[in-house]
Amino acid sequence: MPDSSPRRTSPRARVVDLAARVLGWPLASVDDTRLTADAIVILGAPMRRDGTLSPQADERVRVGVDLFRAGLAAVICVVGGHCPEPHDDALAEAEGMARLVRALGVPESAIRVDRLSNSTVTNAARAAAILLPEGRRRVWLVTQPFHLRRARFLFRRAGFEALGWHIDGSVQYRRPDLALRWIAREYAAWALALARAAAAPPAKRAPGERM
Repeated sequence: MPDSSPRRTSPRARVVDLAARVLGWPLASVDDTRLTADAIVILGAPMRRDGTLSPQADERVRVGVDLFRAGLAAVICVVGGHCPEPHDDALAEAEGMARLVRALGVPESAIRVDRLSNSTVTNAARAAAILLPEGRRRVWLVTQPFHLRRARFLFRRAGFEALGWHIDGSVQYRRPDLALRWIAREYAAWALALARAAAAPPAKRAPGERM
């Protein structure tokens, strides 16, 4: 007979989980989930060397498609040009993720793909080059919670009215051991983003839009 008792976690695992949640919360962003936007931007995430999606990438795509199905925006833009090392001729992040977007039933006419960007800064710049000429200024950003606040900051500097979609059941919360590494790197990335922001003016924003 299978054991139906709740699985116990070790004290160390509980400490790791608490640390990941406490350290990760300032990096997250929560916006009004009732708001509609002009586009949903799915930020690129690493792919495996065999060309399949990592858990982070898979999660971002599925959540982004859920938002599309819910009518929160009429277009999905997938950004990210990294290829699995050392396979530079393989699918870029955005192409691999867009393949799943299509497989989940999103029509080609509603998909925009960038394969040139290789950082959150260039994600924002490439999304701006694709979406702003179409008049798509308000965007929902889909990424893991630890990445949201910096992504929103950079997309707003690129000229968007950027909203961050918080993934409540994210892999970040299910795998706190991995999340601590991601969070540590994100704090370093934030420091670099702020230093760069201090040295360069933001893109012009629409009248009345706030940072």
